[in-house]
Amino acid sequence: MVLLMLSNLFLSISLVGAEWVLYALVAVSVLSVAVMIERWKYYQGALRGLSDFRAELRTLVANGKHDEAFVKAETRRKTQEQQSSRDLETDLAATLLKLKGSRPEILNEAAQDTVIRAKIEWERSLPVLATIGSNSPFLGLFGTVLGIIKAFHDLAHQSAGGASSVVMAGVSEALIATAVGILVALPAVVAFNLFQRKVRSAVAEAEALKSYLVGKLSG
Repeated sequence: MVLLMLSNLFLSISLVGAEWVLYALVAVSVLSVAVMIERWKYYQGALRGLSDFRAELRTLVANGKHDEAFVKAETRRKTQEQQSSRDLETDLAATLLKLKGSRPEILNEAAQDTVIRAKIEWERSLPVLATIGSNSPFLGLFGTVLGIIKAFHDLAHQSAGGASSVVMAGVSEALIATAVGILVALPAVVAFNLFQRKVRSAVAEAEALKSYLVGKLSG
């Protein structure tokens, strides 16, 4: 009895067709594009001028101009706070310069804290892209299954002469959902991989700067 009720419920949902799935995929696609644009702008703002800052900072520290290096790091940090985007190295540099003369383990712990907090910001919203990339094809496939079920249900209520056209039209419409699901997933997967690579590269640069500054500033 319960199985029959569930079967009828699923059939009633299936008879709605795959149209609602397509609307869902369009909404997911809009969300995916919005996340891509937001993350790209964040990374562009965070990385603006970073190479020059890194080079100047290393030069100042190497020449023993720690106070000047600290002022430069603090100035850049305040600018990034106003822009709501930050790299993984500015806070790190400012923190280590403030603690100059401390033991290496203290400097390493303080640096690790700043890197982890900045990395969390860099990875924000990336799970959304990963989820969309991995699940959109399944959502599209679900829409295709619903469409095929509807096509065969319609077939049962058609005369024999028009059976072939009913099935072919229904199946072709249903397959659109799978195609759209794949189309939505591909950009999301590509963007996720590119952004993850950018995060890994930024972390590697931050770790290199951390090692350099700890070696120069530890007491």
